[in-house]
Amino acid sequence: MAFVNEYIPSEDYKKHNFDALNKRPKETSDTTPADFWTIDREADIWLREFYTENDHTAADGGFTGLAFWDFYWNGSLMLAKTLTLEVGGGVGKPCWGRKKLLAIDIPPHLKDKRKLILKALEAAFTAYKDGGVLSRSTSFTFNLEV
Repeated sequence: MAFVNEYIPSEDYKKHNFDALNKRPKETSDTTPADFWTIDREADIWLREFYTENDHTAADGGFTGLAFWDFYWNGSLMLAKTLTLEVGGGVGKPCWGRKKLLAIDIPPHLKDKRKLILKALEAAFTAYKDGGVLSRSTSFTFNLEV
């Protein structure tokens, strides 16, 4: 798979109806959906952060580690919920991350493809690095716990 991080082109924004996707209800306090994605055009797979949970009353700035991701796999849009377990590194340095997959709404007709879907999801997160188009890490190592 050849994932790249890019801002969502206007034609793809319209094709995937991001205006409607961005208006979906959110479970918790939220951030604005990202306007960039990690995409493998050849495989027809993309990942985009829909929102992250924040607790604005928390002393540490409010990031809870929970994030909700749009994951498009071969014509099916899924919502993945993750918990950040560990991140490290820094700007201009090698970085790493570890997330736990808390939930993913794989459609019934794709249940037998679960291993392939999760492998693609992990590859997309690895390419996303520590921030998609905003990443400034020199390299990135990633682990998805299922």
